[in-house]
Parts: sequence; C-alpha cells; structure tokens
Amino acid sequence: MYLILGCGDVGYSVAAELKSRGAELTIIDRDQKRVNHLKQMGYNAVLGDFSLPEVLKEAGFERAEMILIMAPDFSSVESALGAIGRLKVELKIDPVVVARVTDEAEVEDVKRLGASDALPSSQLLARFTLDRFETLRGMMREKRLRALIQELVGGRLAIVLQTNPDPDSIASGVALKRYAKAFGLDSDLIYDGVVGHPQNRALVNLLELNLLEAEKIDFTKYSSFALVDVATHANCSLPKEIIPTIVIDHHSVPSGEVKGRYVDTTIVGANATIMTNYLRYGGIEIDKATAAALIVGILTDTMFFTRGAKAPDFDAFEYLMERVDTDLLNRLLWPTITSDALDVLATAIKNSKLKGGYLLANVGEVKDRDLIAQAADFLLNRDGVTTTFIYGICGDVVRVSARTKDVSLHLGQKLRETFSEIGSGGGHARMAGATIPLTYFGKASRAAIKRELNRVVARRFLEAVGLEKPRQKRKKKAANSKPRTKAQAQKEKPAELPPAQQRLL
Repeated sequence: MYLILGCGDVGYSVAAELKSRGAELTIIDRDQKRVNHLKQMGYNAVLGDFSLPEVLKEAGFERAEMILIMAPDFSSVESALGAIGRLKVELKIDPVVVARVTDEAEVEDVKRLGASDALPSSQLLARFTLDRFETLRGMMREKRLRALIQELVGGRLAIVLQTNPDPDSIASGVALKRYAKAFGLDSDLIYDGVVGHPQNRALVNLLELNLLEAEKIDFTKYSSFALVDVATHANCSLPKEIIPTIVIDHHSVPSGEVKGRYVDTTIVGANATIMTNYLRYGGIEIDKATAAALIVGILTDTMFFTRGAKAPDFDAFEYLMERVDTDLLNRLLWPTITSDALDVLATAIKNSKLKGGYLLANVGEVKDRDLIAQAADFLLNRDGVTTTFIYGICGDVVRVSARTKDVSLHLGQKLRETFSEIGSGGGHARMAGATIPLTYFGKASRAAIKRELNRVVARRFLEAVGLEKPRQKRKKKAANSKPRTKAQAQKEKPAELPPAQQRLL
C-alpha cells in the first residue's frame, strides 16, 4: 500500500498515475476542501497533520510499504520524517520512504533524516516519477524478502526450479541461493526433468553448480521452500501438499492459483531480471560468473530482447554487463556441440517429415535424452517450420521433445492431453516433453517397438493437433452401423449400396 503525505499539484499527479495502475493508496492532507474533493473522485483520503504519529497510524501506516512525502516545503518534510522514524522503531517495520525536495542540495539532508530516496521538484513529472517508482517498488520488495529470509535462518531452504529448467530458471535459482546465503540461510537447488540444452549444461558445468534431482530428495528435511521462474505446482517437482514459502516468477499466472508467504510475480521478460534486482537492492556483490548466468537468462528468455522485454530487463542487462566476465559469457552463449549431438541432429534431419508447419522426426535409439531436446531446438529454426516434435528411445522409455513458435498452440497442455493415458507429458506453452514407458508396448521386441513408434507417438500428436483424422472416431462410427447377417454380407457389394452405407465400410 502507498501512503501519500500532501496532495498538491505534484502529489495529485503521482496519485493519479498510481491509481491508473490499480495501486492501493491512501492520501493524507491538511486541507479539508482538498480531502473532500479527493473523496468525491474515489480516493481514500484522510484529513490531518501527517507530522503526527497518531494521524499516520489512523491512515494505515502499519500496512504501508512505500511512503511518499509530497509536501512542498522542507520543514514539513523534516517533521514527517521525524514522525515516520519514531513509528518505524515503535512498530518494528521498515517501509520505503521517498521525499520531495525543492533543491538538489536537500537530497542528502533528507536521506540523513531517514528517507530512502529523494526526488527534486524539478524532476517530479508524473512519468519520471512512475519510472523511478519501479525501482523503488523493487527496493520495497527486497526489504520484505530480506525480513522473511532472516526469519528462516537456522533451517534449510529448498529452491525448486521449473521442470526441465532453462537458463533463466537455473540463473534465477543461483541468484536466490546467493541472496539467501548473504543473510545466513543455506539452500539447495532442486530440479526435475532434464538439463538438456547445451547452454543449460554449460551453465551447470562452468559454474560448477550442484543441482539435486527431485526424485532423490526427501523434501521433509527442508524447513522452507522457494519456487523460482515457476509459480505453481503444475510445472515443478514440489509435492502438492507443500505450500511454498517464497514464489518469484515473471510469467502471467492467475493470482488465485499462486500461494506462498512471499509472492513476487512481476511481469518482465526474464525472471533473471527480478533476481538481479534483489541482489542489487540487497547490496550483495554479484560475482562475474553469476553475472554471466543472469545475462544468459535474460537474453535467452527475451530472445535477445525481441520477445516480451520490458524496461527493467534492459536496465538489469546494463547493470550486469559492467560486472561480467565476457570470455565466460561467450562460452555460455555459444557452447560447443558434441559429436553425439551432431549425429542425433543428422538423424533427425534425415528422418524429418514436414506437414503443415509441423516437423516430426524419429531419431531411433539415443544414449542421452538431452540430445533429443537439442535437436528439437535446432530444427525449429528451419524455414517453414512452426513446431518441432522429435522422439526416440532412451533406455527403457520413449522420450519426446517439442518446441513451437505458434502462439495459438500450448504445447504443454497438448502433450499432457495426448500422452497422459500411455505415459506422461507437459511443459510450457512453447516448450514441452513427454515420456512413454516401453512396457506400454507389451512384450514386443526392440525392433518391433521401433516400427511402432511412428504410429503410437507421431500419429497421436498429429491427430491431437488436427493434422490427421483420429482413427478412433472412424472406428466408433463404424461400430454404430446396423449389423448384417452373413448371407446379406455375401450378397451385397459396396457399389450397390447407398452412399451413406458405402462410407461405413
């Protein structure tokens, strides 16, 4: 909640901008007429002297996360800061406090008196103020997260990444682990699925990360839990009965589906941007390797600033570039490709079939399941391809990796619907996977299973996306026709039947 102290022309401009964004705010002003007018306009306004602690309490000081002192004179600002300082000690809370000053020379004075930041009147245009508030809101969130982390010290935090974590997810987990450690809380990075793309592997290897597989973890040994780059149980390994303590995600998710003591779902291009700002506002030094990981997270999730990038993404990128090891960054952005990966890619290209923008390829048997995902990523760049669907046998299961550029298709949902009866499937809208145990094929030989893959796997997917007619429906239609006697069947010929019955044969 925002608490605005003083509502002249500048204060009103700020209040109007915040209200237009749906922010909760309360205004305190000394002018009865102005307060009445604000109430008529739908604002929550309180009449009183904001240099008095009791007035601040009445207006909801205890719930305020940011206090904006918009009074035009230094003496009023000074009095308000004195009252705020006393209440912060009394109530043991620490909101972000921003004060308006009339002269640049007063900036350091108000900071010395307790303000988090100061804005000169010459800069207090509403648009500038709003942009500045994005930074101040980040500072406000960081204070809240820091307070929670300090509460959790003594236990151990499980940082759960999204299923099949990408560079943004891995980098965000690394940053949260570093942030928690800075305030005394130890943690582990936990994942499920595969770390498949070369960039993912490069991150893990070059940064010497210790990622723990969820299936080998006893979650009951942890005292707190955090989700990064994922907001719900739907796409991660956290057991459904466990409510996360911390949720930090940049995707748009209905608020009713997100649960946690601390939730930050800021809509930006990359989750790494959010985590960069937590380190930044927490005063935590970002080492060169972590900076490189966060930059890779930002660049890959925004597709080098061509998809969904916001102003904070550019700002975080600029901040990190001043701290990164450029040689390490280049190695992470363009990792080497192994000979095994080239072999699987060659097989995928040779066996690929393109139908309506959908490229499907059977790569046969592979030693490493991650190579299937790499082929799906690479072939999405082929001319005329909107969706890739690559599959093969790995160990005792069939692995599927799919990618898409089609905004009308949610791959995760489609693969879940398509393969849940014979295995499992799911993932993101643009990237998903599926697993089918070989036991589904009964006692069939390995060679027979290979022959069946195209029918069981590829055809199911083509039917699911509407590129082939489902055979089940045709069978159902045939089953609804009237049964004929053996004698009738011998006498009747298809050419002699009415058209409607001919179609049933």
